[in-house]
Amino acid sequence: MHPENITGVDIITISPDGYIRLTFEEFQQVSLVHLMSGLDEGDNLPLVQEGATFAEFTGYTDWVSATSPAISIGWDWMNQFSQVGGVYYKRVSKSRSNLMLVDAKQRDLGPDKTAALIETVVDGIVWQIVVQNYISTRYAS
Repeated sequence: MHPENITGVDIITISPDGYIRLTFEEFQQVSLVHLMSGLDEGDNLPLVQEGATFAEFTGYTDWVSATSPAISIGWDWMNQFSQVGGVYYKRVSKSRSNLMLVDAKQRDLGPDKTAALIETVVDGIVWQIVVQNYISTRYAS
């Protein structure tokens, strides 16, 4: 196995337009790792105090592949409160990526279809706890 083939995907290259092109099946073999997350500017988080109340806030997260070149995927999220499960994080935007998914004949699926398919993968990973832990550490007082 070549170092470029660490995911079981053939050698990954960047197209002249900046996209990395893979089929959906190839993309599903790529592991994504958390790069960074942050809070949107303007979100004023209340100070934790006695009798504190829940405040919604929004942010962003970026994930990358371990491949070279790296696939980059990012999306926006917000935290919400559930009476049943407490606080949870929810994806609230289309994904942003340098990935263009292609069909078996190497034809682009287009940005909307690519984003929708990326979102099915993103929604299948447990990103929320990773982002929550990162945000808690990054913004600790």
